[in-house]
Parts: sequence; C-alpha cells; structure tokens
Amino acid sequence: MNVLRRVLVALVVPLIGYLLAATIFNHFYNQVEPGDLAEARLVATVKSCERRGPVAWRGFGYYHECELEVRISSSGETYTSDVTGWLAPEDIGKQYAVHAMRHNRPLQPDVRSQSQVFIGWLCTFVFSIAYLMLIAWIASHVWPGEGLPGARRPAVKRDRRRP
Repeated sequence: MNVLRRVLVALVVPLIGYLLAATIFNHFYNQVEPGDLAEARLVATVKSCERRGPVAWRGFGYYHECELEVRISSSGETYTSDVTGWLAPEDIGKQYAVHAMRHNRPLQPDVRSQSQVFIGWLCTFVFSIAYLMLIAWIASHVWPGEGLPGARRPAVKRDRRRP
C-alpha cells in the first residue's frame, strides 16, 4: 500500500496539476475578438465545429475543434484549416482576422482580449506556485523522514555511558 501511495504522488498528482493549470490558462486565453477584417492578411470563416473533451491535454472541460475556410486577402485564394479551442459552434458563419505563426502551425486570432490573457497568465502562475507547495506537503507525508535528496540530516547525539 505504501508503494501505491508513492506512485500516486509521483505520477498522478503532477498530472492532475497540469490538467488544472491548463484548464485555468485556456479558459482565459481563448477569449478572442474578430479583429480588423479590412487590414487582415488572412480572413477565416467558421464552417463547422465538433465538441471534444471532457478530459484532454487542454485541461478539464469541453472544447471545440472547428473547420475554417481561410481566404488570403492579397490573392483571394482559399484553403481549409482546423483550429482547436478558441472557436465554438456559436461562431459558425462569423469571420475572424487570423495569422499563422509558422508554416504548418495552427492559425491564431489576430486579436485576443489582452486583459484576459494577462489574467490567464497570472492565475496560472499563482495556481502553479500553490500547487507546487501542495505537492511538497503531500510528498513530505508520503515519504516521511527521507527528506530531500542530498539534504543533510541532523546529527543524533548518542549517550556514550550506555554499554
């Protein structure tokens, strides 16, 4: 049973922490605005969305994977692309100014709500510090007396009068 607790602390608790942090961050980071369509190099129109979840690398909860028709403003050419997370079925038919960070990377919206992004980073940072302290507290109770690797243990005074 002791081994099971150690495995739980070493593997499952950090995974839950990651999923919780991803949930917090993505909740705030996925707040987007359409942007300036007249100035955009790429304009995406949402065609369809599929619901995913409830547990994924994006955290807990449901999110949507949407298919976009992307129009290149300079040439008028169109192509299809998929994006995850920042669109929902309510956005079908709406247009967004988008950009690609690098070739073969997912499209990103041109305008995110900057205050929401900051709040997302801040909340994730605070949660991460608190969760690391919680993991340290749990580990100290699962591995009592072992301490940190390489840490010195206090010297134990021995009574030399005893035979």
